[in-house]
Amino acid sequence: MSPSLKKRIFVMGGILMIQFNYSIATRVMQGGVIPKLPIDVFPLQPLWAVPYALWYPIIIAGGIWLILKSNERLFREFSAGFLLTCVLGVLTFYFFPTYIIDSPLRGTDIFTQLLLLLRAMDGDYAAFPSAHVYVTAILAFSFNRWYPKYGWLWLFIYVMISLSTLFTHQHYILDVVGGTIYAWVGYRFGVWRMKRIQTNNTSKPEVA
Repeated sequence: MSPSLKKRIFVMGGILMIQFNYSIATRVMQGGVIPKLPIDVFPLQPLWAVPYALWYPIIIAGGIWLILKSNERLFREFSAGFLLTCVLGVLTFYFFPTYIIDSPLRGTDIFTQLLLLLRAMDGDYAAFPSAHVYVTAILAFSFNRWYPKYGWLWLFIYVMISLSTLFTHQHYILDVVGGTIYAWVGYRFGVWRMKRIQTNNTSKPEVA
């Protein structure tokens, strides 16, 4: 394994360890508010547990591509933005706790059972912002910039994952909006940081 590959795995692993605080927060936090708005009228549809669960292989595939296939500039750009997004999300989970109220689930079909499993994994806290959304969104923003030809695909993935959080009642509309905003802030920070580094490098005088 090359030093560069080891470094990328270490960097991405470190960011994911920060994001792992989502799982801790959703189990230890108490109090807080329910970020539900009057327009949160999406009916509970267990079928949407499928795209909600597909989030996991999608982000794994995105992470593998970034580690193995992206060039150094793209990797550093994404890593900086992803780090900021996760830090902002985790800080929000702990300092501004939010939670959801689980809707009753009836039935023994496979979709209902899948949703019950996902509920057990996610917990009730750390509703705002939606980690499902902000991880998906920053990947979508980034890949859309790198591969604009497939913009329809990145948009489709973002929309499907976002809707799945609403139709499974794992999140509210405000969580989706917040997750998208956090991802946009992180994405723009990553782009700005790399442009600044490149500008500083080109402005340095050559040493004779």
